[in-house]
Order: sequence, then C-alpha cells, then structure tokens
Amino acid sequence: MPFSKLKQSAHLRLQRVSSPDEFRAIGFLDIERHALLGPYFYGRAITALPGALLMLEHTSPRALSGLMNAMGCTVVVPMSNPTHAVFNGRTWSASEVGLLRSEILLDLHEPAPNTFAVIRFASDMQNRGWEESEGKLHLYDAGGEQLARLQHVIRCAFALSCTPIDHRQFAFVAETLRDELMDALDNLLVLGSDRRSSQRAFERHRKLVAKLDEFAHSHPEIPLYSEALARELGTSVRTLQLAVQAIHGASLHQHLRNKRLWSLRAQLARGMPATSVSSAAFANGFSHMGELSHLYKVTFGELPSETLLRSKGS
Repeated sequence: MPFSKLKQSAHLRLQRVSSPDEFRAIGFLDIERHALLGPYFYGRAITALPGALLMLEHTSPRALSGLMNAMGCTVVVPMSNPTHAVFNGRTWSASEVGLLRSEILLDLHEPAPNTFAVIRFASDMQNRGWEESEGKLHLYDAGGEQLARLQHVIRCAFALSCTPIDHRQFAFVAETLRDELMDALDNLLVLGSDRRSSQRAFERHRKLVAKLDEFAHSHPEIPLYSEALARELGTSVRTLQLAVQAIHGASLHQHLRNKRLWSLRAQLARGMPATSVSSAAFANGFSHMGELSHLYKVTFGELPSETLLRSKGS
C-alpha cells in the first residue's frame, strides 16, 4: 500500500513533516547534521503488532549524520525499488534488509526519495539465531521471494491498521500478522541449519506459550508471577521462560507486560466517554504513570493520552 493511500485511524497514526526542524522533534534520531538535496518532504505512518512497533517512512533526498537509537533490536526493510541510500559509506540496495542493535553512529546519504519500513522490537530479540553483535548495521541480501513475502506482511499490517474495525478484532488479526512477520524474518535472518535443528523444540514452545496466553487472557485481574504460572501450566519456570524467549524473543515479564499494554490500548481505543488514562491503566495493572507513558510510547509510538484523544475524535 503506497504511503499516500494510508488513512489515520484508531490503529494508525500519520505524521507529515514540512521542515527538517519538525523531523528533529519527532524522530528517533539524534541528528547533528541534516542537509537537503532537493525539495523537502517527510511522512511517517505508525502502527503496532504485538511486541513490535512498525513505521513506514517516506523520505525526500537528504544527507544526515548523528546517532540512531535502535533500542534492543531494529530491522529496516526497503519498500521501494530502486532504493537509493548510502549508510556509513556502504551502498544499501533495494534487496537488502538491515539489522541494528543498541545505538549506532550513522552517516546517511539519500540522493533520491525512498520508502522503507522500520520494525522496532519491544525486546532485544536474543536467542533467535539472529546476529547479536551491537554497534553496526548488518545487511542481509534477501532473495526476491523472501523480500516480497516480508514486504507483503508489512503492507498487510498497514492496510489492516487503516480499517475502522473493533480493537479486539484488530488485536486478533495483528497476532496472526505478527507470527507471519516473525516467520518471514526468521527465514531471512536465521541460518537454515539452525532452523531445521530447532523446529521440534519450537513447536513445543509454541504450544506452551499458547497455553500461557490463554491463561493470562482469562485471568486479567490477578498478578502474574513466574512460579504461579509455571505451576498452573504444569511446567518449570525455566521451561516457561525459554519458551517465551524462543517464540517472542522476549523475557516472560516483557511478554506479559506487553499483553497488558495491548489490553490497555484496546480500552483507550474504544474511546468511551467515561474512560480516562489513569482509570484504564489501573484496570490493567499499571500504577506508575510515568513509567507507563514511556513503555506505551516505545510500544505504540504515541502517548496513552494521544490514543484516547484520537479515538474520541474519530
């Protein structure tokens, strides 16, 4: 789906920037130098899948340098062909997917307009077989079919986010799209031999995590501690932690916290007149509003109050 066809909704936030100064204020980059190489335009669409923030960015010709904070793990996918970019002196082709971890100094030169997707994970995505070294850009040459599949899942996510569907239905479909996204990324970023050797264990882990998610969904009111969950599911804490790490690339705590963030977002997105951020937060187990605001923005690209205001205005 082209950027121009996207429409803001309860599930999608659109940002259009008319000057580099505005981009500096809303971006995830700490920019030291920003030179224009043509007429300026910049657009960003933001949506979320469970455990991942998705951004579609449409850029004008530019040259910039500074610091990029990839958080735990960020994947960048070219969405236009050809893609014109030189990242830290290395040509970035339209068939290459980039993986970054932690912070990285960047020097980016884009002589022509580009469109690319940025996938920022809520966890560090360790122990999936992806490259784990930090501080550099890792480029993976994707075969035509691999890249097309990855781009298709991303376009489906943004197309879904434009639709005015109920948030619970959106969350259900988003779970499926997230699984498809992770499978497409694993097929690209994990060595084939590693995938084959771990396939049986992955299936066992997937079934255990499904049981965990079902239990957490049916008991939203109770604290979720590792020992109690393990006993309820008939397994050990270590096995439960390993299963969540294998499936979601996150710790058990991160995964359960993310589930509750999505439950909170669903409540805010309904935009009921009596709903406030604080009441919805307490109902979903969050008591520290400052910490919640930070977690929510990292997960969804906006503050809880912005979700509520947009929902009430739609």
